[in-house]
Amino acid sequence: MVRRMKHSEFEKKRNTKTGIRINNAKSKNKRLSVSHRQLLLITLILLLLVGSSISYVWSSFEGTQIGYSLSQLHQRELELNELNKKLKLELSTIKSAQNLERKARRLGLREPLPEQIVILP
Repeated sequence: MVRRMKHSEFEKKRNTKTGIRINNAKSKNKRLSVSHRQLLLITLILLLLVGSSISYVWSSFEGTQIGYSLSQLHQRELELNELNKKLKLELSTIKSAQNLERKARRLGLREPLPEQIVILP
């Protein structure tokens, strides 16, 4: 009578003859075991990655906003310079002798007569 071999004995013998380990048994679901220290380290690394990503996005956003503000301020500066030129031209026109004489005549003023001029010592 032939004795039936256990599976482990059969596998050992087979491996010794071929030198190849063959395991056709269904693999058991292994649970991933993580220690508290490893979990803490993984959490810390994830927090650092999220924090650095948020700071990178925030700094890019701020740079873009500053660029827009700078552009608007430059445009406002150009507008104010143009307005300043127009106001200087208007001021010089208002102060001109011809303009003052024309306004004085409209108000009924005229040049003084020689006897109306008084020279102070």
